[in-house]
Amino acid sequence: MNLLYTTAGNFQTLESQENIVVWRKQYHIVETMPMERLTSYLRFDVSSGLALVDAIVCAADTDMIDFGPFGPSLNFPITRALKVAEDVHALPESCAMRDGRKWKSLPFVILFSMGNYELKGEKPDTHAHLVAQHHSDLTLRKIQTIVDGYHDKVLKDYRNVGIIIRFENGRAQIGPALQKKDPNIESEYYYAPADRRTHTSWVTVKRDSEGLRHDVELFQHLIDTGANETRMHQFFEEHPALLMEARLGIPISHRPNFVNPKNNKLDFAFTPILGPQTNRLIEIMELKGPGELTVSRQHHRGFSAKVHAAVDQVRDYDGYVRHPDNLRVVEEAFGHVPAKSKLAVLIGRAPGNDSEREIFERRQSQLNVKVITYDEILQTQANQIKRVRIPPFRRL
Repeated sequence: MNLLYTTAGNFQTLESQENIVVWRKQYHIVETMPMERLTSYLRFDVSSGLALVDAIVCAADTDMIDFGPFGPSLNFPITRALKVAEDVHALPESCAMRDGRKWKSLPFVILFSMGNYELKGEKPDTHAHLVAQHHSDLTLRKIQTIVDGYHDKVLKDYRNVGIIIRFENGRAQIGPALQKKDPNIESEYYYAPADRRTHTSWVTVKRDSEGLRHDVELFQHLIDTGANETRMHQFFEEHPALLMEARLGIPISHRPNFVNPKNNKLDFAFTPILGPQTNRLIEIMELKGPGELTVSRQHHRGFSAKVHAAVDQVRDYDGYVRHPDNLRVVEEAFGHVPAKSKLAVLIGRAPGNDSEREIFERRQSQLNVKVITYDEILQTQANQIKRVRIPPFRRL
């Protein structure tokens, strides 16, 4: 899941710190934002239109007594969280994310302490989900259940507005070209004019445990058989969760298409799940095949010629991003022109023995470009098979 985490208190409570650490270790992307900034971000910040979030989680489990600089005072965290939830629910219909999902219809989860007297008696009538804060794993499972139900409703909504959906091998996929009946259509969950997706083949938007296992098996087969760069790029486009979870950002394929030099495109770029942020870098990644050699067999061993060529290529692309002729297409792709970028190359397999591993790590420490192997991407997915069971989604 991609979670926007805010709090009615501060992020330094033990509960919030544990939530964020534990959830990130389980490959969920968690980004934080102060509660007082949330509504203005959603309503006015252009970054919110380039975001990709599955739920807003607000921790309202802080103490009822606030010991501030002017002495103790009463604090009503749940009341404050409910007010923000209502503000989110009242957002304009046009406030939507990069895939067209409306912010106002996103699950708003309020975590509360069982000892909080604000909830004595009946719970308030609200569209928000009130979840008692337990240990982080149990709390996460409750949020996952809420998000799963939300995704089922979104899929049904997609079908109602004419987007083609299929269920295959434990995956829900959206059809090519998002064949909408009307490019200006909107519904309870979806606002078509905000939808920036341009894919031309089936794309997985949700998967259960079967889908996760099938992705891992197919990915393993592709890299074991030495699939070429084109096939791997196609696979990542069809199953974006693999790169999103491994690189902790939204994967953007083959954009921007540079003006100078003409028709040069990035393989993948990754932007934060909250859209462009001044304190966060985009990542540019050059993709090569899993069959490429990573460590040379020469006397003074180091990265192979293929790795060095890919490193030079991604560095060139980083320069193209800030070339004056390309500023318009870069801003269209990312929402802004980044002052700096993180650079990465995805190539080859993990070193096969301790000697090669030592060479790989030593040469990596000398580079400002991250060299990633396909085994690293595979491992992020394989770890989840051992850890979680995602229930099957309901067929529409």
